Amino acid sequence: MSAEFRIEGLDELDKQFDRLIDTSKRKVMMKALNAGIQPIKKEAKAKAPERTGLLKKNIRSKQLRYTQKPAVGIYVAGKAYYWYFIENGTSQMSATPFLRPAADSKYEEGVGKFKEKWKIEIDKLMIG
Repeated sequence: MSAEFRIEGLDELDKQFDRLIDTSKRKVMMKALNAGIQPIKKEAKAKAPERTGLLKKNIRSKQLRYTQKPAVGIYVAGKAYYWYFIENGTSQMSATPFLRPAADSKYEEGVGKFKEKWKIEIDKLMIG
């Protein structure tokens, strides 16, 4: 399961971003992406079913490596392998999605946090 989001209307910031050196661009983008994923991760933890707390505790975000562009994702770590069965259901149990609804409901807030952090980080580098 993957989702891709496109953000429009950042022309001025995009021009400033283009003036940064490549190493700074990656750092700025990763900080902004991490800020943008936090509301979705928090909502996923809130929506996750809680029997033992293991599932909620193992919902994490990380930088995706080996991609052309900087990217972050949410994943479930450790012994909470059963998240997939809860999210998608099985022949014996109906699905109780929590990751997709979290992404759908907190998309706008995540984009807002991304924009805020991106602007702050660009301004820090441009102003010094």
